[in-house]
Amino acid sequence: MRTTVMLAWMLCSCAGAPRAPAASTLRAAPTGACTAIVPADISAAFSGGFALTWPEWSGFGGWSDLRVTPDGATLLAVSDDGHFLQAGLTHRAGKLTGVTGQQTGALLHCPDKRVCDVESMALRADGSWWLGVERQVGTNDQIWQFPASQPPFQIEPTHVALPPGLEAMPRNAGLEAMTTLADDSVLAIAEGPEPVPATLPMWRWQAGQWHALAYPTTPDFRPVALAALPTGHRLGDALVLERKWLAATHEAGTRIVAVRLPQSGQIAQTREVLRLDPARCAMDNFEGLATRMQDGALWLYLLSDDNQSPRQQTLLYAFTVH
Repeated sequence: MRTTVMLAWMLCSCAGAPRAPAASTLRAAPTGACTAIVPADISAAFSGGFALTWPEWSGFGGWSDLRVTPDGATLLAVSDDGHFLQAGLTHRAGKLTGVTGQQTGALLHCPDKRVCDVESMALRADGSWWLGVERQVGTNDQIWQFPASQPPFQIEPTHVALPPGLEAMPRNAGLEAMTTLADDSVLAIAEGPEPVPATLPMWRWQAGQWHALAYPTTPDFRPVALAALPTGHRLGDALVLERKWLAATHEAGTRIVAVRLPQSGQIAQTREVLRLDPARCAMDNFEGLATRMQDGALWLYLLSDDNQSPRQQTLLYAFTVH
């Protein structure tokens, strides 16, 4: 039965993590520089970073994916406990110079992580949002399609058919990465089981159905986010954020991998574009990736999931790649 927006927000604010108090605001503290490791044929520059906090909002954090508007003015992030954040971004002279909180709220139909562990998102050409929800105890893997709205995610979602074979993935191993490609098809990758196999299931939604592909893996790293590249970009069709994160020891590693979809067969071609190492910059559990183009440069935005832990941070990094 359809629930009104106001009632859903009331239920979400009670059942899930508390929403941001009305009189509070996001804080953004500049981080130190981060030097990426890149191949010889790629030029990449650190273009700004911020540690984000919201002291009055006990539910702040847990951000699992993000998108940035083509003009770079607005960031939209979703969390794995059912919240969204819209923030304003400012840039100057090729640098990310500021982050300001604009709007927060709860996802309609999403009381907390036990019901909707949102891990991935894709913006379709019609303005609708697809959210990939991982299976937890008592729930199933799902893809929700939210119609376009402002604020976002405030109209009752419908369900998108699941990729074949996704139901065979273990709990908490579902659609960790998803994006809309330049042709409005949707690409998705499963996080997969332990230990990491040689390839992971990858699917492409075209003409109303899923087509099975395979994503080659790197030991100790898992794909956790996808972001599209423009048609004909020299790097390929999309970028994949791969993460190594050992919570017990805080050992972290981050790779950005370009993926080129196969013309025949199933296995995609990949190559490392950028790597972050704890010896060269502050690291955390990066799970969100967004891209945009400006003046011939490819902008990358990385956002970390602090797992709602006081021992971790919400970091937003920007890089430009030529």
